[in-house]
Amino acid sequence: MDVSVDMSISYISPGNTHLQDELEIRGRLLGGETGGLLGTSILIRNKVTGEVIAQGRHSLFRKSATVSKM
Repeated sequence: MDVSVDMSISYISPGNTHLQDELEIRGRLLGGETGGLLGTSILIRNKVTGEVIAQGRHSLFRKSATVSKM
């Protein structure tokens, strides 16, 4: 069973982006899995200027499924 415990998006400079701009999107795993808690981070930036447009984070709790032996 997976449960999202936190999800956020911060728009840092959305006013400076145009439809024709090329964006770079990078995602990474934050620290792997620690006690069932997983995290990811996404960074969106203008590919030409390097300006950060937005950043997102997601935290997820994962409970391992157990198999009962009968």
